[in-house]
Amino acid sequence: MDRFVKVVTGVSRIMDRLAGFCLAGVMIMVVVNVILRRLFRSPLLGVYEYVGFLTAVVIGFSLAYCAIKEGHITVDLLFARLPLKVRALLEAGNGFLIFLFLSLVAWYLVRYAMGIKTNGQVSQTCEIPFHIFIYLVAGGFFVLSLAALGRGLESLQGVIKK
Repeated sequence: MDRFVKVVTGVSRIMDRLAGFCLAGVMIMVVVNVILRRLFRSPLLGVYEYVGFLTAVVIGFSLAYCAIKEGHITVDLLFARLPLKVRALLEAGNGFLIFLFLSLVAWYLVRYAMGIKTNGQVSQTCEIPFHIFIYLVAGGFFVLSLAALGRGLESLQGVIKK
């Protein structure tokens, strides 16, 4: 199980780095677009689409690493008052439920992307096939589901050891 968590952490770290590069690309595109529009009255074509696609990738790729580093907000008013074993057991169950839900989200995103690919839908301005970006976001949700599973397994292991 430790190996599983290490692999998921490594993959999510790589995805987080890629998300950072995408975010830097978004910033550069926006700045260049503003400068070109202001100085030469000639903005970059399709920046709005590129920014939207890359922002979706940034969000999808950064969620798992944020979850692994416990960067998401949690409200534990009730959990804090429970005994450690009960809390760990509830956290394990919560991790498994989140895994199931996020796996379904990833699966439905893949199905949606397959439908878009089959129909040949592309973006309006640059005619980019955007099913690729939906696949990338689905991959991000799949890794997030694996991170939740790893967290649930760690909590369950804590209950079993105690």
